Amino acid sequence: MLNRLLVIIWLYFSLVYAHDLWIEKSQDKYVLYYGHKYSSHGGKKLIKYNPENIQSVKCIDKDGNKIEIDVKKEYPLVINKNCATIYVDISSGYWTKTPYGTINKPKNQIDTPIKSWLSYESVKRINLWSKNLEKSFTKKLDIIPVNNPLKLQEGDKIRLLITFNGKPAKNIPVAYDGKVRGITDSHGRINIRIKHKGLQLIEATYREKVNSEKTDEVIYTTTLNFEVK
Repeated sequence: MLNRLLVIIWLYFSLVYAHDLWIEKSQDKYVLYYGHKYSSHGGKKLIKYNPENIQSVKCIDKDGNKIEIDVKKEYPLVINKNCATIYVDISSGYWTKTPYGTINKPKNQIDTPIKSWLSYESVKRINLWSKNLEKSFTKKLDIIPVNNPLKLQEGDKIRLLITFNGKPAKNIPVAYDGKVRGITDSHGRINIRIKHKGLQLIEATYREKVNSEKTDEVIYTTTLNFEVK
């Protein structure tokens, strides 16, 4: 039974996590990338995204206050501000599976729709840590460390709280570098072991069924980034 559950979860993630979203530090700035550079997913290391898909960029200081920043919607997105935590939300819109392939349109604009979804993706990078950051700054899906991620070393475990709309989310599959490590408990908690130094990619996804002429469900995918020295 357990093996069957793990196989189902693996198939679930192989569909949802077709690509990775991450924020990479480059000298004194931070750059948003999309592709397969760090995780076990196959494909191009870098894939050009449409900068118009960027919905919001948030900069949070170590006291938990939002800092106003001015960023250009261009590829790649560059953040020059020194933020304790950076949030970036993007959406590629509606997708519909058809007998002839997957099309970037809602199902009410397709003649032969099989399944459709609205995609929301986000990434959070932690650069500095304080207890003031041990909470969510978004109403969407979020991955919140409950121990200091910047003090972790290879082999340590990070304790995580997964929230949706500010509330703990149970039974959420969580992946590390593209591989499923488990699901959240009834309190939205899960522990993940750090396997290597450098940039960390921890991913979670939440599916919300909707009654809409445009789509069957909304899929929220989020990634947590931080560096292990």
